[in-house]
Amino acid sequence: GMPCPSLAPGKLRIYSMRFCPFCHRSLLVLHAKNIEHEVVNINLKDKPEWHFKLNPAGKVPILQQDDKLVCESLIVSEYLDDAYGSTKLLPNDAYQKARQKMFIEVGSAALMPVLKIHYNKDNRLELWKEFKDKVRAYEEELATRKTLYLSGDKPGFADYMVWPFFPRVEAFSTIFPELKAPTAEEFPLLHKWIEAMKKDNAVKATINQEHLVQHTRSVLDNNVDYDVGL
Repeated sequence: GMPCPSLAPGKLRIYSMRFCPFCHRSLLVLHAKNIEHEVVNINLKDKPEWHFKLNPAGKVPILQQDDKLVCESLIVSEYLDDAYGSTKLLPNDAYQKARQKMFIEVGSAALMPVLKIHYNKDNRLELWKEFKDKVRAYEEELATRKTLYLSGDKPGFADYMVWPFFPRVEAFSTIFPELKAPTAEEFPLLHKWIEAMKKDNAVKATINQEHLVQHTRSVLDNNVDYDVGL
């Protein structure tokens, strides 16, 4: 396979995959905080040898700077928030920080049935129903918080950690019209949050919806294309 591109001293690099929602978490933080970085995308079907030296589990994202290596999307994202910039995405208050992290667990679990459709398209109606039942947690959280975002009046850590799953919801409802995305009637607060997040600059810089739909089709057809739109 291709050799690992050499890394300039002090340069921050993220190893990613263009359509991985877990990588998108960390890319959203990089963009939201305007952190200078470079991206090396890995073909997950044909992982280079050196990938396993960086992370024996063979997963992405991986953050590298000089001799520092950080793996696991939530850990990478929190590290970036801690290490860069005076404006933090996570609150300083210990309880508020814990609340956001608790919701990330619940909010991410609600979207796992959607990710399963990639490899279980025959069970899509059942998986979609499970997602629709679980996604009510967002409506409840937003109602309790009485704010537009899960983190308050502007997008914060929790918003960016759960957002990457929502473009997949839209992709599947584009590909399979019978899978209806959450409507404003069913989920008024969630719907407002989704519309607001779509306008966010970090979101716009991270995810190209048209390319994501094409990539999703390629996964469903069992012919994964990582180079859509290049």
